Amino acid sequence: MEERKRREGDEAMAAGAKCEKSGWFKSSDADGAAAAYERAATSYRVAKALPEAVDAYQRAAAAHAALELGGGSAAKLLEAAALLARDGLKAAANAADLFERASGLHAMDSVLDLAAAALCKAGRAVEPSDTKRACALMVRACALFDDEEDEPRLRGAPETFRAAASLLVRVGALVDAAALLRAQAPVYARQARPHDVSRAELSAVIVSLAAGEYERAATGCSQAEEMPDGFAGSDEAHLAHRFLEAFALQDEAALGTAGSDGTLAGLENQIALLARGFTLRSCRVPPAYLVQLSQKPSASGNAPAAGSGGAAASGAAACAGCAAGGAAAGSAVSGGTGDFGELAPEDAAEEEEEDDLC
Repeated sequence: MEERKRREGDEAMAAGAKCEKSGWFKSSDADGAAAAYERAATSYRVAKALPEAVDAYQRAAAAHAALELGGGSAAKLLEAAALLARDGLKAAANAADLFERASGLHAMDSVLDLAAAALCKAGRAVEPSDTKRACALMVRACALFDDEEDEPRLRGAPETFRAAASLLVRVGALVDAAALLRAQAPVYARQARPHDVSRAELSAVIVSLAAGEYERAATGCSQAEEMPDGFAGSDEAHLAHRFLEAFALQDEAALGTAGSDGTLAGLENQIALLARGFTLRSCRVPPAYLVQLSQKPSASGNAPAAGSGGAAASGAAACAGCAAGGAAAGSAVSGGTGDFGELAPEDAAEEEEEDDLC
């Protein structure tokens, strides 16, 4: 049977090639060519002649693309070829190329959800062998929605962003993942989904902290609260501040308490795991953002010494960098610090000399 199906495939390929020929008295027949090549692809698949089937699908796609309104059909045929290349031939790079071509055809027809889905499939195909290309393909898929305002065309955006962010976090590209999550929030805002905006912004803060970028996490949090999209005043915003304050105060216990907050259950699991695994070593805080020991509320609950800013130091001062890039908090920092907020030895020596002079 396989040999017979292979012969049928060869015959259909010859018929398709004949339809594509044109001459003085004959124009090419794209419809006939497309139908013949699709028959050939089916026959080759049954015959388990997968390379020939992939070629036939591509020829059928080219014939459909030559027809008016044939872009969608061409894209589906390219995706069929990509699936064969990926699963049957184990040719991941070739499969990704075919998925990319299909995405381009979907995008030309303004079917953004299918275009993005095809790029995501391309990314997943090459993830085990080419992580860099996989990440780039996922980011491109998300970028398709950047300037789109039409709500129906944005329906595929949430799944696309989730897949992309998950991949970037999984492979350790945390800086790129945080940027992607911040780009996701405006897309949710255009869809009038304030709770998803809040989750995206909290996720961006967490991933930035995990990447060791405290300042970016703090400024991103502040900028998000200035937008009227639903983040300001939300549970997610409150938790973001708790994480920022815990790092600024170098308070391991507060960090652990924030990491056990139930709000994390609404985030993607990989991002929630990052937050639950935070320690003070997870993110080095720039000196300008640190709150000194003298500014922390005492264990007995008494206010700090005069001039330290009172109990607000544990909250507003810890996140002053959110609004002013650390300038406010920096005015309270007297010298360089170690990884956990302690004075550096040379600064401690300078303080002792000043005390002796007094």
